[in-house]
This record gives sequence, structure tokens and C-alpha cells, in this order.
Amino acid sequence: MRVSSPLFFMRNTTSMMEQQAALSDQNLHLSSTKRVINGSDDPVAIATIQRLKQDLAVGEQYINNGETAKSSNGLSDTALSQSTHILQRVRELMISGSNGTMNEGNREAVAIELEGLREELMGVANTKDGNNQYIYGGYEVDVAPFQMNEFGEVVYHGDNGEREYRVGTGVLVQGNDSGAKIFMDIPEGNGTFVSELGAGNMGGGVISAGQVVDKDAARDFLDQDYTISINTTEEGPEYSVYGVQEQAVKGNAKVTISSVNLDAAGINSVNPAVNATMGLQFTETSPGSKQFNVAINGTSASTTYDANNADPQRLNINGITLEVDGLPADGDNYGLTKFIAPTPYEDEQAISFNGIKTQIKGDVENLDSFTLRQSEEKDVFASIQSAIDALRIPGSDQTTLAKQNTAFDMSLLQIDGAMDKVSNVQSAVGARLRTIDNQYESTLDFNLTIHSTLSSLEDLDMAAAISEYQQKHSMLEVSQQTFVQLQKLSLFNHI
Repeated sequence: MRVSSPLFFMRNTTSMMEQQAALSDQNLHLSSTKRVINGSDDPVAIATIQRLKQDLAVGEQYINNGETAKSSNGLSDTALSQSTHILQRVRELMISGSNGTMNEGNREAVAIELEGLREELMGVANTKDGNNQYIYGGYEVDVAPFQMNEFGEVVYHGDNGEREYRVGTGVLVQGNDSGAKIFMDIPEGNGTFVSELGAGNMGGGVISAGQVVDKDAARDFLDQDYTISINTTEEGPEYSVYGVQEQAVKGNAKVTISSVNLDAAGINSVNPAVNATMGLQFTETSPGSKQFNVAINGTSASTTYDANNADPQRLNINGITLEVDGLPADGDNYGLTKFIAPTPYEDEQAISFNGIKTQIKGDVENLDSFTLRQSEEKDVFASIQSAIDALRIPGSDQTTLAKQNTAFDMSLLQIDGAMDKVSNVQSAVGARLRTIDNQYESTLDFNLTIHSTLSSLEDLDMAAAISEYQQKHSMLEVSQQTFVQLQKLSLFNHI
């Protein structure tokens, strides 16, 4: 077959260009050390390679998330340890402050140290991370979560937000804890009720924290406040137990019995029999006046309750003195029940009723009272302040010591509750840190396996590739040299 010169040149040029392109492609693979760069290199392997690279990117994100969560939890762990040390010192000072042999100067020194510890604890609660963000403010990271208001009370300005980080497949780790959960939402007293002395007590009696000894018996009675009232007779002091329970209430008034004078005229009209209940009702004198007539069993107090006054007020109804605080609604009804009739009082004897047991220690006087009210939540800073206030009650008589010791007992329970909260959160933080470390190791192993699989799929066999490159390079050189020689062949050279 006859081949024209133009066709000859075109075929040889095309062949050399294809060889040059193949050599260039081989050089690209060598420089990248990758066998598969484009889908055309291995259409079957490329899909697996892309999926594995996505898995690898996810694994790297898990590691980054874990580092962030570990840093946050590690900082919290340190802050919680500091909180425990501070609270332990607070507890020691409260115990020493309750020593009846301390004079006012000693008590003031303890109060000053407690003030410093309260401020130090507030500083720990306002800990910042490396990004200058508060770790205990929830999602509100740019505002100090714990701030003191004009009344000297610590107010929480954060929220309950808790950030989560994905550190593994299906594994979420909490990165922070709300400061409210740690420092604010702490049950008072024993978690069920709080023991308090009557404001008008004259004796040295101190009521214990008490306990629920029969949950089934107590279940139906824990939604009311109890008062142990003392009356002195010729035979000696006696105690009675009363309870006040909400029945049909729309307002928010808090009603407790301050004292019961069994010698008062007309006491029988307002004093229920044992396990009997009498109604206690609020009636507004005129709509919107916020002034209320208060009556027990239809018998009204001689004075009205003025809800315009923010302070707690006492009203006497035929010997039963009530303490009222808050804003009632017209027609609010409470139930007043007697649970224990007058019983001879003995120092430190057990007083049991409705599945609850407590005791009173010390000398009591006529019309002294002791209250077991429903527990609410209180912040740890307020508990420390309660102890400080108790230390600064003037005097050293038995009544002052009784008030101080009762305040210390309740504050100690609150501090113990706060320490339990801190300990529980710190245990949770430790568990998170272990989870993060375990997932980190697991992700590293997983990524190592992916890298190995990727290497087998896309990495280049350098020895074979270099040999192939050299072979292609030699073939190109031979083609080029042959073309040059053939290009010189012409009949004109033989004329």
C-alpha cells in the first residue's frame, strides 16, 4: 500500500504525541505517588477511595470535637475541685462557729473569712476558658453568669444550655454544665423540709434537721408546713403539732403558724381536734385593695393582712398567731390541722408524726415554736450568707445560741448538698473525659485502618512505576530517533 508523505508524517506525529502524553501522565502519578488520581485510572476503585476519604474526614472531625470537649471538661474539672476545697473550708468554719464558747470577736473573724470564701467561690463559678468565655453560663458565654445585685444576693444570669459534641459514631459528649445546676438549684434542709425556730422564741431549744422515717405515711402530708408549738403548764412544758396545707389557692401567700396560746380566750373556736381540720380563708376587703380579712373557722383576726407591705406580717386569731407572707387571692382557702394534742415535753425526746421524726434539744419557754416547712431550692452563696448572718446575731444568751445553731445546722445541710452536687457533676465530667479518651483511641485505630486501605487502593508501586516510566521514555526516544531517520529518506537524495 502506498503511503503519502503527509499521512506518514501525521501518523508518526500522532503516535509520538500519544507516547508523550502517556509519559506525562506517568510522571504525574510518580510525582503524586498515587496510582489513582482520576476516575479513569480505576473506575472500580475510585468510588471506594472517595467513600474512605469521607470517612477519614469524619474521623478527623470527631478528633477535633473531642479535643474541644476535653478542653472544656478539663477546665470544669479543675474548677469543681477548687469549689470542693472552698466548700470544705466553709464547712469547717461553720462547725467551729457553732461552738458556744466563741465570743463576738471570734465569731466576727469567722464571718469575715466566710465572706472571703463566698467571694472566692463566686470567682470560681465565673471561670472563663481560653476563648474568654464563661464555662458555667450555659449558652450565655459572654456575660458573667453569677452577679451580685443591690441587695447582696447572687443572681444567675446564664441559662440551662448544655453544648454537646459528637466524638464518635452515635456518641455525643456534653461539653459544659449549667452553673444553675451546680451552684443554684440546691434543695434546702434535708431535701424534704427545713427546720426553723419561731422568730419570737425566748428559750434555748434547737430543733434537729429531722428525717422521713416512713415514706408511705409521709407521702400524703409532705405538701404542708408543720409547727411544733410549746405551752407551759403547772406540770411543765407541753408541745402540740399543727399543719397548714393549701386547699383552694390561686395566690402565692405563704401561711405558717407562729404560735398557739392554749390559754387564750376563745381558743377552742379556732383550735381543731386531733386529726381534724379547720378552714383558713382570705377575703379581700375591696377589689384591688390587696387588704384581706383572715379567718379561721369563721373567726376573723382583729387586724387585716396588708399585701401592699412586702414584709411578713403576724395576725392573731383567738390565740393562734399566723405569719403570712406574699400576695393571696380573694377566697383562697387553707386547711389548719392538729396532728398531736398537747404532750409533755422532754429534752431530746423523739417527736414523730405523719412518717416524720424530729427532736428538740434544750430549754423551751411558753409560746416558743419550731417549724418544719417544705424544702425549696436555694443557692450555695445564700447558704454561706445565712451562716454569716447567724454569726453576727448580737448576744450570747441561750436564745441567740439556739438561733445561731439552728441556722448553722440548716446551712451545713445546704453546704453538704452543694458538695454532693459538685461531686456528682465532677463524676459526670470524669466519665465524659474517659469517653472522650476512649473514642479518641478508637477513632485513631479506625483512621489507621482507613489509611491502610486507601494506601492499598490508590498508592503507587514506585519501583514498578519507575520501571514503566523508563520503558515509556525509552520507547519515545526510539520513536523520535526513528522518525528523524525516516524523515531523511527521499528519492531526491538519489538524483
